[in-house]
Amino acid sequence: MALNNQTLKICSKSILVVDDDQIIVELLSVIFKKYGFIVFNAEDGLEAWNIFNNENIDVVLTDIRMPGLDGRELCYRIREQSPNTKIAVMTGEENDVGTELLNDGKADSFFLKPFDIKNVCEVFMAEDNAA
Repeated sequence: MALNNQTLKICSKSILVVDDDQIIVELLSVIFKKYGFIVFNAEDGLEAWNIFNNENIDVVLTDIRMPGLDGRELCYRIREQSPNTKIAVMTGEENDVGTELLNDGKADSFFLKPFDIKNVCEVFMAEDNAA
């Protein structure tokens, strides 16, 4: 997907991108900014939890497997504190954790890496437009 220097579509949401792979965080941040998101980054669950508690976050996109506070526990904490926050989980491994989080209501979306970032952005923007 080619992106130029223009914002592709204005989105009024803030998003917290969480992954222990700094390259993924940076890449997703650049792309989300192109779509008009206000982007916050974290490289682990504890950093994400601290940002979540200090910023107005609409959407969280988190990796599941991370050292320390993992994505599963982060989802549980966020959902308990803020039931209306949209949570999407991503992982590079095929496992049942993403499905479990969806079924338990702890996540709203699940993406298996590699995924099409355009589809992810469209899911979040569709929710924004429906509100």
